[in-house]
Amino acid sequence: MDNDTIAHLGPLVIAVGTFVEGETALLLAGAGLAVGVLDFWTIVAAAIAGSLAGDQFFFWLGRMKGSAYLNGHPRFGAKVLRVGDMLVRHRLLLLCSYRFIYGLRGVIPFAFGVSNLCWRFFLIANLLTATLWSVLITLLGLHATRFLTDPSAAARLPLLGAGAAILIGLGFLLKGRLKIRP
Repeated sequence: MDNDTIAHLGPLVIAVGTFVEGETALLLAGAGLAVGVLDFWTIVAAAIAGSLAGDQFFFWLGRMKGSAYLNGHPRFGAKVLRVGDMLVRHRLLLLCSYRFIYGLRGVIPFAFGVSNLCWRFFLIANLLTATLWSVLITLLGLHATRFLTDPSAAARLPLLGAGAAILIGLGFLLKGRLKIRP
């Protein structure tokens, strides 16, 4: 496949790839950005569109068909209802993090659809987290590609590890000081 074909079809492939799960499609798009085939904002816009559409689809599938599905599976339904209460209680944390956990991109929006979470709240949170996720994963793909193609980048690896350790430490410190209430 030549670069013109990749540049032409890339946004469509990114949107379709991010509809369901998408990390791989977006990481590869970041590689396309690193080699100059794709544009950053085109990648981000396509990823936001696909990711937002996928999550909204699963949310509305849960809202429209979730109760009927759970009524047909009573043993599973009771567990989902208990989890649904927990989802709503911890909605901010879950809405900010589920997108980054592989394998939960369809399940969590479906569960939120079954719950009594306001659809407007989900839409706004979904838009914000889709944007953040798209930018972060694209940048990760860009920098991973640069790291793999630039031998001098290995010298900066300890600095990256120290930065990550500081951020994790600050996260634990803030977690203890801030009590986030649903």
